[in-house]
Amino acid sequence: MLLATAAVVLAGDDKASLSGADIVSKHIAAAGGKETLMKLKSRIAIGTSRKEDEAAVPMAIVSEAPNRVSAIYQFVDFSWQLTYDGDKPIFRPMLTRANAPIMQKFQDMLSTGTFLNGISLYNALLAGESNGVKFEAKGTKKIRGRPAYIVEMKRPKREAIRLYFDTETFMWVRTDYGSARLTKEMGQFTNAVESKDQERTYDFYVETSDFKSFDGVMLPLKLEIVAMAPLLKHKNVGTIIATISEYRHNVAIDPKMFQ
Repeated sequence: MLLATAAVVLAGDDKASLSGADIVSKHIAAAGGKETLMKLKSRIAIGTSRKEDEAAVPMAIVSEAPNRVSAIYQFVDFSWQLTYDGDKPIFRPMLTRANAPIMQKFQDMLSTGTFLNGISLYNALLAGESNGVKFEAKGTKKIRGRPAYIVEMKRPKREAIRLYFDTETFMWVRTDYGSARLTKEMGQFTNAVESKDQERTYDFYVETSDFKSFDGVMLPLKLEIVAMAPLLKHKNVGTIIATISEYRHNVAIDPKMFQ
């Protein structure tokens, strides 16, 4: 019994002693290894997405090494595009001036190299602690009922990002991007509505789950992104959930997908 107790304590100490860089390194190894990941030059994720009580609609995420990504959700009343073309972020449709902080937050998320938790090939974690980036372990927290390591990704002159990795599988399950505060007129893209100025604070995050191996790489089949009005019709804040059915690697991607 004493030996068993000692083994548990030692295992706990090993987990507690992991640095932020250690956790990121273990994640990369668990995802397939840096060598395998670096062989991938393009990726297409195909699936469907759903918001509020609407029917599921097509969605696709395309990415190309080293730093281009585009996610397109074809909703009934508008197409939502989140793109980073290797130089600048693109958010469509354009939001009103009152909603500009929401758009700016998503644009910053796109440019970090962490957006979509590894679904995109634009993955800043592969670069490790370079260009002033530092990874700092911040303990653990339960994500969907499972413990996850918290790693704070510190960027020079930019807001820190919190990454969460499952303590057993080391899969990347969540990213917290901080918050944005705005006084805005709640409404839709196309319909005139009664205005009601309210100051609100929105927390921005991405979650991934249901991991499966594709071409030797562990990738999620479920993607959840926080959203708010006017992306949503009936709520001030909620989520858009995507279910991915297929991944394709090293296929040609039309450059227009990143415009």
